[in-house]
Amino acid sequence: MSSFFTLPASQRKRKREDRSGAPATKKRGVDADGDVRNKSGRKNREREESISGSDLDEDAESVAAPVSEEESGSESDEGETAADRRLKLAERYLDNVRDEVDDYGFDAAEIDRDLIAERLKEDVDEFKGRVYRQIASDLVFPAASHAFFRADTQTTTSVAVHAPYVYTVSKDKTLIKWELAIPATAASPTTHGTEKTSKRPPRPQRKKPKQVRFTRGMQKIAESAEEQGHAKAILSVAVSPSGKFVATGGEDNKLIIWDASTLTPLQTFTQHRDSVSGLAFARHISTMSSGEQLFSGSFDRTIKTWSISTAGHAYVETLFGHQDNVTSLAAMTIDQCISVGARDRTARLWKVVEESQLIFRGGSSKNAYKENNIDCIAPLPPTHFVTGSDNGSISLWSIHKKKPLYTIPTAHGLDPIPPLEEHSPETDRQTAESNARHMRPTPRWITALTTVPGTDVVLSGSWDGWVRAWKISEDKRTIEPLGPVGGGSISQLAPDTPSKQLEQSLASADPSHRHSLVSPQEEAEPLVKGVVNGISVFERRAETAKPGQVPSEHKSKSKSTSDSTSTDARGLCIAVAVGKEHRLGRWKGYANNYHKGTAADGRNGAMIFEVPFSSEKAGRQE
Repeated sequence: MSSFFTLPASQRKRKREDRSGAPATKKRGVDADGDVRNKSGRKNREREESISGSDLDEDAESVAAPVSEEESGSESDEGETAADRRLKLAERYLDNVRDEVDDYGFDAAEIDRDLIAERLKEDVDEFKGRVYRQIASDLVFPAASHAFFRADTQTTTSVAVHAPYVYTVSKDKTLIKWELAIPATAASPTTHGTEKTSKRPPRPQRKKPKQVRFTRGMQKIAESAEEQGHAKAILSVAVSPSGKFVATGGEDNKLIIWDASTLTPLQTFTQHRDSVSGLAFARHISTMSSGEQLFSGSFDRTIKTWSISTAGHAYVETLFGHQDNVTSLAAMTIDQCISVGARDRTARLWKVVEESQLIFRGGSSKNAYKENNIDCIAPLPPTHFVTGSDNGSISLWSIHKKKPLYTIPTAHGLDPIPPLEEHSPETDRQTAESNARHMRPTPRWITALTTVPGTDVVLSGSWDGWVRAWKISEDKRTIEPLGPVGGGSISQLAPDTPSKQLEQSLASADPSHRHSLVSPQEEAEPLVKGVVNGISVFERRAETAKPGQVPSEHKSKSKSTSDSTSTDARGLCIAVAVGKEHRLGRWKGYANNYHKGTAADGRNGAMIFEVPFSSEKAGRQE
């Protein structure tokens, strides 16, 4: 059987030449018919010109068609502009959307997911410093409502908030969980506009937090039959961002992790060699860790990091550098925290991953009162923070500068000079006055300090009976006083802030003018009758649900759409730890503050302040 490969070359060549419809070859300039290239080229050019001409005619006809249609449309719609056409398209789009909604309806769950995602994005932006909201001027701090609540405990040393719960600790080894009350402006109607009239009078709304759980001292764990708990005073408390765990530190050198729902001790750490004075959770979970990040500061001059999760709790690392007791610390961002070292007069920014620290030295001699201790610190992420000192000054810092950007001296005023019979044993009044001629008022220490991250709000406390609000300028270079929280109409009589008393005391060299300062009788009755040992704050944005529950406004699509404004409670909720004495000692108490009143000895407990927005701000939000 013959095939192509068995045929002679001459035959194979002839078959190629005899193929019909074969394309012209360019070999030696000859085509398939044997014509010369120039002749065939002339014919091909004529053929191409005829083809291209026909194509152009068709294109011209196709272009002319829509133009003619446009002309006809414009002739039919005389005077119609481009804006009118866009308006018609928009109306047509809205009609289509309405038809689709009528056919399928709203998906309440999807709307809720979108709202939650938007809220989470806002929180992340605020945490990373992408958003800086100026809300201090819109808050009405003098009009804040307040409620005092207490249990039968000693001095409350610290407070932590994870809405809707508040956790307080005290010197008698007590940890208490409270449930916040919804303020009157945030309470939504139960039937959402369809409430029927009833002869029964409405129940009075609860204003004070309700006690939910209570634990004190050592507890025996049923699983392991061992005792866990604090054997000495509890100095600090913090709650995790998820709300599942509560951490406490005490004078017994223990750091204990508790189950937030039941207040059952989960694990006890004893790595610290001295009192655990400060605790702070990072606001977000680190991507490099499977748990929530916890920082702890101690009198042993160290800071330790921990990983807290449902799978287990673990010690991570120890940070060294402070030369004195770590009295306060706060989480700056993920894997970063800030701390102060009391008498070493330094604030430090710790970068855990980079294993480095930035040191900021205080103790400026520009103030009339020397700064001996820096006791309080609060973050303004991502690059600023504020500190409070024993000379009553509040300083604003930037991580890019080693000196304070701005300092307010004697932010909580001065303690008046006590009467002669209080500080002098001399019976002769003239001799007592001569001995006391060099005495001057002492500044009130900053005992508590906090901020609202992502905003310009700073709150401070001392033992003058007031929680004071401050505003950070838009360029983050100055601090402006906003007055006491909850002062109302009497706030004008409250001790003035940045240092008019100090100026008067320095100007009055004559002993006869020594008492020209504001006397205790002229001061307004303080709201916080005790030493402010801790402040915790959160921003009320909507009705807060308990962990594991769905907020009421997300239960149905009707509630999610019609009651978003009624449950949208705007403002700040401030929790304050109050005690008769300072949380770290008994050298200073409220009893020797020389306040005149029915409760001059002070009270142990806590207070809640609800700060509303101004009416103009609320109107803009609606």
